Amino acid sequence: MQKPSLSIIGDWCKNLRKSSRFRSMLTFAVFVGISAMFWLILTLNDSVQNGCVVNVKIINKPDSITFISNVPKTLHVEVRDKGSSLMRTIWMKTPTVSLNFRELAENGQMICSKSDIMSALKETFGNTSTILSSSLDSLRLVYTDRPGKSVPVIAEVKASAKAGFIVYGHPVSTPPRVTAYGPREIIDTLHRVMTKSYVEQDLSETISFISELRDIPGVRLIPETVNVKVNVEPLVTKEDMVTVVAENVPQDENLLLFPSNVRVSYYVPMSEFSDDKKPVRVVVDYNDLAEHRGERLPLRIEPIKGITAVNPRLHSDSVEYTLVR
Repeated sequence: MQKPSLSIIGDWCKNLRKSSRFRSMLTFAVFVGISAMFWLILTLNDSVQNGCVVNVKIINKPDSITFISNVPKTLHVEVRDKGSSLMRTIWMKTPTVSLNFRELAENGQMICSKSDIMSALKETFGNTSTILSSSLDSLRLVYTDRPGKSVPVIAEVKASAKAGFIVYGHPVSTPPRVTAYGPREIIDTLHRVMTKSYVEQDLSETISFISELRDIPGVRLIPETVNVKVNVEPLVTKEDMVTVVAENVPQDENLLLFPSNVRVSYYVPMSEFSDDKKPVRVVVDYNDLAEHRGERLPLRIEPIKGITAVNPRLHSDSVEYTLVR
C-alpha cells in the first residue's frame, strides 16, 4: 500500500511542476524575494534609533588592585545610527565599552565623568553614531592595593527540627573563610563576618543553601556568597550504666554507694550511637545528708558539655549509702 501512495505523490509533484500555475507562483516568489532584499538594503541605510545592553569592561587594571565598590557589569544605551552600522555592532554580538583604569584612576578612586563614558561609548559604536542616553551618567569606584585579610564566616541560622530529629552541630559555611579588602583602620579590627539571618523550622533532613554575606561599609568580601549547611539527624534511644559520683565529701570521710552504677536512658543523634563516651554524669551530694537522714540519697543527672544527650532519664531516683569516718 505504501509504494502506490508514494508513486501517486510523485506523479502529482511532476504534474505540478509542469503546470503554468506553478511557474506563476515561482515567478511571484522570486520577485517578492528581490523586493524584500531591496527593502532591507534601503532600510539599513536609514537612520535607526535602538536601545541595547552594553557590557562594561575595566582594562589595564593591575592584578594587585581590588575594587571595593561594585563594578557594574552592564549599562543600557539608546543610540541612533544607520541600520547597517547598528546591525554590525548590536546584532552580531553584545557590544562592550572599555574603561581605561590607568587613565581614570588616582589616589584610591577611579572616576569616570559623563564625558568619559560618552567617549568610550563613541569608540564602541563608531563616530557615525549618536548616543542619545545612557543608564550610567558617571561612575566612582573605590579601590585598594593592600592585600586582603582572611576572616572566618559565621552562619547566622536559627534552626529547629521536628520531633524525633535534632539539628546536629552548628551551621557550616563553605568556604569557612573569605578575604576582606578595605582600609587598614577597618580591616585591622575585623575578626569575623556574618551571613544574613535565616530561620529554619521543623527540619527533618539536612539542608544547604546559598547565602549572601552581611554588608560591611567600606569593605569588599570575596567571595560575596557562601554555601550554608544545616545538618539534621534522627534521634535514637540509647541506654548506659553510669558510675555515680559523690560530691562535696570531706577528706576525712568516705561515702559508700549501693549500687555504685545506675542505668540511664537518653536519645542521641544516629551518628553518635556507637560512641563509647558517656554523655551524662550522675551525682549525689554529701550536703544532702542534712535533709535526708534515711538510708538513701537522691540522684542528680548532669549533661557533659560537648556531648549530645536529649531527654536523659534515670531508671532510679536514689541510691543507698553508708558513711564511713
